[in-house]
Amino acid sequence: MLGCWAVLAVSLAATPVVTVQDGQLRRDGRPYRAFGLNVRDLADRVLDEGPAAQASFDCLRWLGQQQVPFIRFWASYFNNRAKYLANPAQYWERMDLLVAAAEQANVGLLPTLFWCNWDVPWDHGESRLDWGRADSQTRAFAARYTREFIERYRDRPIVWIYEYANESNLAWDLPNWQQFLPAERRIDANAATAAVGQAALQWFGSEVRRLDPRRPISSGCSAPRPAQWHMATAAERQHNPWTVDSLDERVIAAGWTAPDPVDLLSVHHYEPHTGYDPAKTRANVAELMTVAQRLRKPLLIGEFGVLDGHGKIGPEFDTAPYQANARDLCEAIYQAQVPLAAWWVYAVEPWGFCMGALNPQYGKFDGIAALLREYNAKIASDLAREG
Repeated sequence: MLGCWAVLAVSLAATPVVTVQDGQLRRDGRPYRAFGLNVRDLADRVLDEGPAAQASFDCLRWLGQQQVPFIRFWASYFNNRAKYLANPAQYWERMDLLVAAAEQANVGLLPTLFWCNWDVPWDHGESRLDWGRADSQTRAFAARYTREFIERYRDRPIVWIYEYANESNLAWDLPNWQQFLPAERRIDANAATAAVGQAALQWFGSEVRRLDPRRPISSGCSAPRPAQWHMATAAERQHNPWTVDSLDERVIAAGWTAPDPVDLLSVHHYEPHTGYDPAKTRANVAELMTVAQRLRKPLLIGEFGVLDGHGKIGPEFDTAPYQANARDLCEAIYQAQVPLAAWWVYAVEPWGFCMGALNPQYGKFDGIAALLREYNAKIASDLAREG
């Protein structure tokens, strides 16, 4: 048994670590690009059931067989911190099982630590504004969870990147923000703003850097809303907050989502299946790369896909044209040389079966895995030629 652990330790030590150097994503010190996959609910069953969480472990084995290089997932529950607080020892023992299974499958991990970050303050009798306050209980809890996660896994190279939240910027400075909250939460202190969001991101990045100087940090933000700069600027809010931003304004708004020491520019990008337009797709992806290059941050398309609405489909859905659109979107991302892009989504649970969802028990879209594998092989060949 000791010999087995020694072999495992050597193999882990030899695994390359993803880093950002001089504004470029690298793996093992060399430029790197890859397509990965979102598995949003991977952790839920593991945290609930421990070794009995067969669906999650089967998922990781399948992803390893499909040669998926990395996955993005919520590294807790979707929006439930009570179980962690009730029994942290059991919680971390079960998270250990997930990390070990990823190592065995050779699937890199991009964990999002606070998927529903704007709800965290409510667990502590605070408001969203308290993400920006240094002495808040919100930050104290987030610091504890971040520290425990990083100290536990920072020596495990299978963990590639640390991510703060999921699409937190889409709540920033919305003129109609109150309609998205229950009545008892509709107070000014619960208005999510770019100022508070940026302060929280800077704080999270600093906490991570203090604990781990190597790994990249992602905000988990989506691409800014078309009017993000106008919504956040006081004079423009009074005039017309829905005015579409210019490219320069979009660069500024994107910069708010990646304040130093956050060193990746995270965006989420979807194209519609109905009316899919290859030329528009290429223009959209090219603009994302332009913004990232102007900010000197490697681009992480943390979610991408081809999706109509919420993606619900019937048994008559024709997957052939869908697969063609998915291929074209991958080709656009490949041509633009986007460093990292993660398809949405592998669904562990049947409730997540929808347009574009992978799962061998569902089967409609498993061709996407072959598509990602094909493009990863093309990238590897390109990088080998580039030296």
